[in-house]
Amino acid sequence: MNARSKSLSRALAALSGLVLPCLALAACSDSSGGGTTGGGEGSVACLDTLTVAKNAEFCQATPSTPDCDGVTGEYKNQVCGVPLKQPPAELARATDVDEFGGSGPPDVSCFAAATYPPPPGPSAPVTLRGHARIFSNGCESNDVTIEVFTVQPDGQLGQSLGSVTTPSSCEEDGEITEVEDCDRIECAYEIANVPSETPLAVKTSGPLWQDLIAYNVYVPTSQIVDGAFEYDPRALAQDDYGLIAQVSPLGRPITAGNGAVAGEVHDCGDVRLRNAVADVDVFKRSLTYFSSNEDNPLPDVNALATSQLGLYAVLDVVPGPATVAAAGLVNGEVVTLGHHQVYIYPDTVTSLTFRGLRPTQVP
Repeated sequence: MNARSKSLSRALAALSGLVLPCLALAACSDSSGGGTTGGGEGSVACLDTLTVAKNAEFCQATPSTPDCDGVTGEYKNQVCGVPLKQPPAELARATDVDEFGGSGPPDVSCFAAATYPPPPGPSAPVTLRGHARIFSNGCESNDVTIEVFTVQPDGQLGQSLGSVTTPSSCEEDGEITEVEDCDRIECAYEIANVPSETPLAVKTSGPLWQDLIAYNVYVPTSQIVDGAFEYDPRALAQDDYGLIAQVSPLGRPITAGNGAVAGEVHDCGDVRLRNAVADVDVFKRSLTYFSSNEDNPLPDVNALATSQLGLYAVLDVVPGPATVAAAGLVNGEVVTLGHHQVYIYPDTVTSLTFRGLRPTQVP
């Protein structure tokens, strides 16, 4: 692997809760996923043999209709229609990590009906501000269009709430950090009048940037400070997306017109979780988990669940609505860790990090 490919591998780990290293690495091949899901007539007969994870009542009104063709004997459980493999060990919080770490037992309390988070409070206009962070290689996050959307029930992007494009040069007000190839300049941005207490998605794109959509973006009114909320979107360079084929033993890119889903599994306290399983309910090439090397996480072809970093990724997903779910073992019982509707757009990275139960998901 050359220096640029190694740099890409390291950078893929830094996606601020929406990480996609799988796309560029070997273990995204079919062998890591234990089978391919897709085709067929959309039968849901496979659900009859799967155990319903505990505390999934919040999503029972909106169950998935999975494609069962790839649901092999390794799939033992389901979260509201999303088949999941059996977690290999007890769920545990990540302790030895630089961010999203914590001690004590996993916090899954927000999924219990008796302790659901309160319903959303009154919405208030807020200014999103922060910096356009570079997802992988690049020396300046210039000419990045950042756009905020509402999210429709099927996961499609709804109303555009505002957008801004970073300048062609950000030397004056950008944030500078030293990286392997240069002093990186990450451009500041602001988007006003974004509603709090509302499910949002943030898209980054541009002439040099691959489309990337982050779901599960949520601004609690209680966390607004002086009318603003800090949020750093990520931008992925188009040429780095193209490097996927070169660094993958598959020898080919994601199928043209398909996309990918990736992220992390956190608990109700926003702490990364070990030994969690995640999956989608639609066609995919493979599912993979990763090592615990925070500086340079690599796919672990033998991994059956998340490591200290909580990373999962699903490669080569057909466009359209998709549901992502996660679960883990607590005291020997499979418990729900999340269930989210997203949408796969062609040639786009869809990011979903589980962060407990959102107030808008409370039935």
